[in-house]
Amino acid sequence: MSLQFVASSAAAAPCDGSSDPCTIDLGRASANFATGAASYYAEAVLVNGTDAYYGVNPQFLPTLQVTHTAGSDGFTFLPQMYASVGGSGIQGLFEVAATLQFTGLSFTAEPGYQITGLQAVVKGSFSLVGNGYGGLSLPGPLQWVDQNFTAMVPLDPAAADFQTGFTVAASYVEGEDGTALSYGTGSASIDSVAFIVSISPVPEPGSWVLLAAGGALLPWLVKRRSRRS
Repeated sequence: MSLQFVASSAAAAPCDGSSDPCTIDLGRASANFATGAASYYAEAVLVNGTDAYYGVNPQFLPTLQVTHTAGSDGFTFLPQMYASVGGSGIQGLFEVAATLQFTGLSFTAEPGYQITGLQAVVKGSFSLVGNGYGGLSLPGPLQWVDQNFTAMVPLDPAAADFQTGFTVAASYVEGEDGTALSYGTGSASIDSVAFIVSISPVPEPGSWVLLAAGGALLPWLVKRRSRRS
């Protein structure tokens, strides 16, 4: 079933990086952020050890790009979220946890259009070697090509809150003779996130609707004529 969401003029302020409500014009739809730039949050944290390389872009607005196709509008951005642990021969356990989330995000259609669907498309990579371990946090099936993954997550346009992330960990255990008893590596990244809004024109009333309306008037016309006669 197609759901129509009408754009609201109350959230028409442009997104300037503040925490005020703002809207980004996508063309036939709009992306609405209830708390402006604060609607997006991202972090990468070193949980254990020192043998780790990690980072994340805390702001999504500078990397946001509006996208258009014949049947969809949307936006994509580059979180620059990555982590790599282990591999240097330093003894110990090394772990990084990373997460990004949207809260207070919604999408509305411009007049004359309707939203028929919304999905978040997440692309990234994930790899574990040896005693490396970890996981991805994605509410949807993953498609893999070697170490690279793509996830498509359906969302509600009226309440498109979304969260994803990962953890990677590995350890290096050295024996008495100085050689490794156990070791591993782990790496992961969230390379891009795209919100794709499926759009279609609001359909014109079909001829069958007009015929039905005309048929509903016939009894009234017959009664009116009989009264005159």
